[in-house]
Amino acid sequence: MNSKKKQGIWPIHFNLQMTIILLVCCSTLVSLLVSAFLIRNFIMKTNYETVSEKMSSTAKIIAKSETVRNGLLYGDKQQFVQQFTRDITNDAKLDFIVVMDKKGVRLSHTDASYIGQPFSNKPDMQRVLAGHEFFSKKNGVLGKGYRYFVPVTFHNKVIGAVCVGSTTQRIEMQIINAQKKILFALCVGLIVGIIGAIFLARKIKGILLGLEPEEIATQLIEKEIIENEVNEGILAISQNREVILMNKEAKKLLTSSNLETTSLIGSQVDENLYDVLFKKAFEEKQIIRNQAMYLNGVEVIASASPIFNKNQFFGVVATLNDQSEVIKLLDELGGTEQYINSLRAQTHEFLNKLHVVSGLIDLKKFDEVSSFIKQLNQHYRADVGIITKQIKVPAIAGFLLGKINEAKEQDVEMIIASDSYIPEIEVDDSIHALLQVLGNLLDNAKEATLCNKSSRTVWIHLTFEEESQIFILTVCDNGIGITDETKHKLFQVGVSTKGKNRGFGLAIVKKIINQHNGMIEFSAREEGGTTVYLELPKEGKNN
Repeated sequence: MNSKKKQGIWPIHFNLQMTIILLVCCSTLVSLLVSAFLIRNFIMKTNYETVSEKMSSTAKIIAKSETVRNGLLYGDKQQFVQQFTRDITNDAKLDFIVVMDKKGVRLSHTDASYIGQPFSNKPDMQRVLAGHEFFSKKNGVLGKGYRYFVPVTFHNKVIGAVCVGSTTQRIEMQIINAQKKILFALCVGLIVGIIGAIFLARKIKGILLGLEPEEIATQLIEKEIIENEVNEGILAISQNREVILMNKEAKKLLTSSNLETTSLIGSQVDENLYDVLFKKAFEEKQIIRNQAMYLNGVEVIASASPIFNKNQFFGVVATLNDQSEVIKLLDELGGTEQYINSLRAQTHEFLNKLHVVSGLIDLKKFDEVSSFIKQLNQHYRADVGIITKQIKVPAIAGFLLGKINEAKEQDVEMIIASDSYIPEIEVDDSIHALLQVLGNLLDNAKEATLCNKSSRTVWIHLTFEEESQIFILTVCDNGIGITDETKHKLFQVGVSTKGKNRGFGLAIVKKIINQHNGMIEFSAREEGGTTVYLELPKEGKNN
């Protein structure tokens, strides 16, 4: 079954270029027609006013002339009136000038055959001979026309009258001639409008790269779908540092970094985000590939590339990969691996020590065997015994064992408090958060003790309150300590006492603490060093 294409309201579909041409031409034509109509009315009104003014002034001048008065007063001078009025008629471009005596008999007329005959319209004749000036629009011997009547007086007595007029035909011909000029201007304006419409349509078509609006809408929808379906965050800024592109994944990352409100499309990019992500590519115009970065404590793998349009720098586009899930998995696997490696190392170490015990027995050094076994038991209880007995979560236990062995290699002693205790609990986001916090704090404490040449010790106390569901962690060291000035800057990104390109760890710790509605405190130890106290709720994540 063939499906018919659904038709719109209009039976004919025009492309964008033709639509623009038609709209501009129609608008131009309507504007010109309206203008022509208004101008035509104005010309008609002006023309009638001009003709009326000319008729009235001419009639008044003739009525006061000596030639007309003498012709009316003296019969032997009537022949001069016809010639006088004919000359004025030709000069003023009027159709007729009639001079009549007080009986209404014509002394002059355009058609000389009417001279000596009474005026055709008696009401108008009687009215003017009664001393009134007025306009009249009536039919005469030459047809329908406009006329102006003026009485001729002598010593305040009416001795005759003057009628000056033009036929309607002459007035309309003048209007038609003026309208021909309007029509010519209308045609010229329409042609100019059509040429302008074609130029404008081609210009807009070129700006839109030859695409129709439907095609542009389709491509924009497809572009948005593709951008939002990729797993990477995409963020672009213009040469003015304004955000011009941000897909759904990028918005999610910025939201988790508390940067969303300062990185909306059209707004200036956040300064911290610019410094971390865009600055090098923006200023050096170089591509940055797969670099680990921190956005307000959120670790991402980012790439940034400058954008060029016709060899002109346009901006920078960056892609972001959130490493949170990867880090969680690595923490979990790393803790288990460290647990296994630590047990393997302990097994190898115990085998060596068993060989020592076996040798001492062969040498019958029984007192030394007893002393050696006691030392082994103390060491086991201090490290492996406490951890495996008190820490029931393998990821945490392995993590601690790994950190203890790592510290030993750097000649730092890490001591787990004997009353530390973590029960068997499900590994979830809170465990991963705890491992991140614990790792950063232990690394900081270990590095702080490296300045001591005699004793390098880190004390750890870790418990879980099952009633309130809170992890409680205390880490102490005998390192360089902390000042009040440093304490207020510890959580700022980039602030560190350990040199350049450091200062991200505690920013991450602070972010995790805030996310889980926890708390953290730093204090200086009287004996030297720093104490960190931390509470991390297991189910207190703040969305």
